[in-house]
Amino acid sequence: MPQFSRQLGAQAGVQANPLGDASVVPTVSNADQMVATVARMPRGRIDKPFIVSAGSRKRLIGGGESVRKNALNAAYVSIFEGLTKGVAGVLLQRLVSVDEAKIGWAYATVNGTDIDFAVSDLSTAIVAEQSHLGSASVKSGGSDVTGHFIAIKHLECFTNGIMLEVHADELLDESDTAIANNTITLRILDDKGGRLFEFTGSLDEDAVDESGNSLFLESIIEAHTDLVDVAVVSGTSIPPTSDAYGYDASGQQKWVRSAILNTFEEVSGSFAGYTSDDYLYATDRLRDTEMDYGYLCSAGSASSLLLNNLAAVAHRRNVPFAFDLPGNLSADAALTLMKTLNMTSKDSNHLLFAYWAPLRSDCPAGINPPGVYSVAMRNLASACARNAVTNAYGLPAKNYPIAGVNYSLDRTNIKQLVTLRDDELSRLAKARINPVVFQTFAEGTKVVYRDSLTCSPANSLKKLIAVTEMSTTIDNLVVQFANSVIQKPMSVAIKETKSFMRDLFERAQKSGWIVPSDEPDMQGQAFVYSVQADPTSPADRLIYDFKLRYDGTTRQVITNQTVTK
Repeated sequence: MPQFSRQLGAQAGVQANPLGDASVVPTVSNADQMVATVARMPRGRIDKPFIVSAGSRKRLIGGGESVRKNALNAAYVSIFEGLTKGVAGVLLQRLVSVDEAKIGWAYATVNGTDIDFAVSDLSTAIVAEQSHLGSASVKSGGSDVTGHFIAIKHLECFTNGIMLEVHADELLDESDTAIANNTITLRILDDKGGRLFEFTGSLDEDAVDESGNSLFLESIIEAHTDLVDVAVVSGTSIPPTSDAYGYDASGQQKWVRSAILNTFEEVSGSFAGYTSDDYLYATDRLRDTEMDYGYLCSAGSASSLLLNNLAAVAHRRNVPFAFDLPGNLSADAALTLMKTLNMTSKDSNHLLFAYWAPLRSDCPAGINPPGVYSVAMRNLASACARNAVTNAYGLPAKNYPIAGVNYSLDRTNIKQLVTLRDDELSRLAKARINPVVFQTFAEGTKVVYRDSLTCSPANSLKKLIAVTEMSTTIDNLVVQFANSVIQKPMSVAIKETKSFMRDLFERAQKSGWIVPSDEPDMQGQAFVYSVQADPTSPADRLIYDFKLRYDGTTRQVITNQTVTK
């Protein structure tokens, strides 16, 4: 018998309690290596955001389409470049027309020895309850087709269509005679024949395995993924005479494959452009998702509706938002557009970073002709790569902005479209626009992010991107800890929070994020804080107050040389 108990009763003995852990050090999560965006894509679910990584990119959003077909296809280039240069994952909300998008069922029927495939009539894909987009969802539920043995609704919504394949293994009776089999293997393929899903299950709803688990194909699919709605008619089987049954003369499995089935229609012929409701539908999902991310990006979009909506999401989620001003604009036109967007007046304008790159280069994804491509995602890719490396105190070098000589734009055949005068550079800085242009350094000429300003108009630390990155990280760490003390005794919460804050701020100071302040109330310290019960509600409300003096960024250098005799 064991030498100890986990819970002693009245008996003599030893109770060994579970291991306690007081060694946890709060560190920055990998959310600051994730970038969220909204983009038009030929593939991808439309009901909520999904994560695209470098390895899953082609499977989830395809190989990209030419900007000659649609200028919005340039978003794919931004995502491709981001994933290949440092972004661990892109949280993508696909942009679709709320009113125009339609979806239908692909279904199969047994017609004697043949298996036939068809597509049901397409119906509105996005259903909004009481016309409130916040509660909109992708239409789901039972199949609206009849006569089938299986119907599939593919919720990844491929505009180029899908294909189905069906196979049933040979099944022998006691006399070794082939008989009909109600267990099938179903494959869902893309329009090129690439395998998306493969499921094996029974067409008998009562079929179970030795452990009592359901073998019904509908249950198998529902347990495996939420990207496929399925309706199976129990009782169907595949006869031995079917081309989907058994093996051919060479011993290869026999499969029946459908033609391309167009189960999703993004827009109808009357579509004229995305509406405010379409952008609201997309950005609301990024705002409300339970998945965490560290940055927002416009992915080159020129839509003022989308930019304004994403700025609001940045404020709500407290994450930086990097966006592009079109690089084919002149300096004056870029300044005019920035004034029109009015980003400096937005809530939390220090979270907004504007980039303007009047550059022509080869396509970073290699699928388009040379042109003007956005640079905001490339900047965030470098930030994500920087954030992946932490110091001994668990913090990355966010006090180093992604700008200047160490972060050159590494595209090929870059040509600068305009030559900027000093007065234009000054006006761009006043407008809080960060130009991406050629600049000469000791080691040569490079294309760099020439400045690192937020959209805050204040002449304070809030105008510096590095300060925004550090301060939002501190905010997020404090909030995460605050959630952990909710529902603890007030005295315990105060004690634990004070210990947490001292540790966090000391680590920030040792990492070079914060420096001693000259302000009288700071008394030469880099941080001061207080944790106390709210005097107006001391029984259940705790108040955190903290002041930090972040290190600044060297943007200007004045040199003075004096010749003496």
